[in-house]
Amino acid sequence: MPGSLQAWYSLRDLEALADRETVLSGEVELAELNRLSPLVHVDEGRRVAMLLSFSRTPEARVLMGLSFQVTVSLVCQRCLDAVEYPLDETVEWLVAESELPAASVSNQLELLELGNDRLRPADLLEDELIVSLPLVPRHASIDACGTLAQNLKRVLSTQDS
Repeated sequence: MPGSLQAWYSLRDLEALADRETVLSGEVELAELNRLSPLVHVDEGRRVAMLLSFSRTPEARVLMGLSFQVTVSLVCQRCLDAVEYPLDETVEWLVAESELPAASVSNQLELLELGNDRLRPADLLEDELIVSLPLVPRHASIDACGTLAQNLKRVLSTQDS
């Protein structure tokens, strides 16, 4: 249901989804995620597979889980060439209309307070993608880097000699 990932949901909608233990799945184009696009090297044609599940806690609170998989192309900060970075994450939240007391939230869960009393799954996915990116993207080793880093490595090794 890709259309469902772009829709806005109120707390009441999320509660109804949790009561039915609904699972929404689909794909979102990276190019459609405006805040993420400037952070990646290439976003055209890349899609994020996501799964959003809803259930209730034993205390009858809304529990929401998000899983996503994508390989993003970033700019290596050593050689300035593209580096492929796989993202495969799962996050769970306790959904609340307003802030809950800290004692009522499990250590394994994050609290998701709805802004303007509504939620758009694609925006939540974009937030999680952004925080999952490395601060300094680079190839695993300098040997995997492009010509710029290889030339620098060669120059530095001749200076040490």
